[in-house]
Amino acid sequence: MIILLGRLIYLLIWTFLVWNLFAPYPAPANFIANIALAAFVITHGLQAWLLSATLTRQERAQDRFRVLRLFLFGIFEVLSWKKTKNQQ
Repeated sequence: MIILLGRLIYLLIWTFLVWNLFAPYPAPANFIANIALAAFVITHGLQAWLLSATLTRQERAQDRFRVLRLFLFGIFEVLSWKKTKNQQ
């Protein structure tokens, strides 16, 4: 439940930040949203890059959207993987 709620919050944050690119917010909020979007892209991009560097070809073939989900949801996707591994 917490993981699902976290994913929903991350989607709302991404929507808020990307929306600023199409319809800019007023002056101070625009600047802050651009900085936050850059921080999100850098941190989540690094997470996705590190994950893709550790995956084998077979793991990449099994789940092609794993890196994309990690980029979008960050730590909540990692918690989801940990939860499913513990259930197995």
